[in-house]
Amino acid sequence: MDAPSTRLPLRVLFVEDSDDDAKLVEHQILRGGYQLISRRVETADELTHALKNEWDIVISDFNLPRFRGDEALRIVRESKGPDLPFIVVSGTIGEEKAVALLKGGANDFVVKNRLARLVPAIERELKDAQIRKERREAIEGMRRAIEVRDEFLSIASHELKTPVTSLLLQLEMLRRRLPAEEVANESSEDGESKIDMILRMTHRLTELINRLLDISRVTSGRLRIQPSSADLCPLVTESIQRVLKETAKPRPEVRLKAPSSLVGDWDSGRIQTVVVNLLTNAVKYGDGEPIDVTLEELGQDVRLTVRDHGIGIAPDDQARIFERFERAVSSRHFGGFGLGLWLSRQIIEAHRGSIQVQSEPGKGSTFEVKLPRHQ
Repeated sequence: MDAPSTRLPLRVLFVEDSDDDAKLVEHQILRGGYQLISRRVETADELTHALKNEWDIVISDFNLPRFRGDEALRIVRESKGPDLPFIVVSGTIGEEKAVALLKGGANDFVVKNRLARLVPAIERELKDAQIRKERREAIEGMRRAIEVRDEFLSIASHELKTPVTSLLLQLEMLRRRLPAEEVANESSEDGESKIDMILRMTHRLTELINRLLDISRVTSGRLRIQPSSADLCPLVTESIQRVLKETAKPRPEVRLKAPSSLVGDWDSGRIQTVVVNLLTNAVKYGDGEPIDVTLEELGQDVRLTVRDHGIGIAPDDQARIFERFERAVSSRHFGGFGLGLWLSRQIIEAHRGSIQVQSEPGKGSTFEVKLPRHQ
């Protein structure tokens, strides 16, 4: 660290009962090139009152007539936290007490007959305190930026949702009014009507907007589930039909094995988001092979299993794919934001459930979701 300028003021709070000892320490600091603004206190009450002001550093003796240095340290940490440097300057107090002070949050210990160490110790602690302050301000700035981003996502999603919902309703009405022969004449190259394609893309846009809303709620701690009685079997069936409808041809075969009914207390809209995410991934990474979906009852729980027979996931990637913006494949070859599994895990854990994956490269992946039937 560069030598301090003689114009640099240093605000020092002394916890010291001896005026002569305090002057010795002051002299050492002045020799280091600092201007000195100081105050000396001797009791816990005086220290507590003095801490209402701003100080750059606290220098404390250990043995005082009315209280000890470790009590002074506790008062400083409770009042100012870990950012105000606290250096003990005392006679020999024993290694055990010195170690206890350092473990308790003191920044350094200087023996009174070796005051040459004091100024380098002060400079080091001031630098470290500045780094901590800058780091804290940077973290606070990032936190605020994230809050602003999430607020923007929430507002933008709500603003987008209104016209898209209106567009979707108008398209559905238009489709019902068009005669069947007109729809057939307005067909695209793959045999599907153009209006069906517009509807499919609008549904997809609606899903993306809803996902943005959910992501902003999760990151801001506002994701709330609203459980009500729901049957998972038709929910899973509807999710399969929805994903296949939005999948370009050729569509993979989806084999569903499920009971006729499986009723429990869930937030059906959130759970459908999870099922759609898992099925979408199975289609995307399943290499066109059949997809097996199993829904079964396990006592007070239910288990949903989605298995593909595609590219699989390497063992090192299986944990991180549930993190935000993480993926096990190149984003150049596969689309998406890397948020589907992260959002699914948040929803499942909000239901007090669990999700895990078993996979081998080249042998497909099996995602298993367990949910309690009653919240």
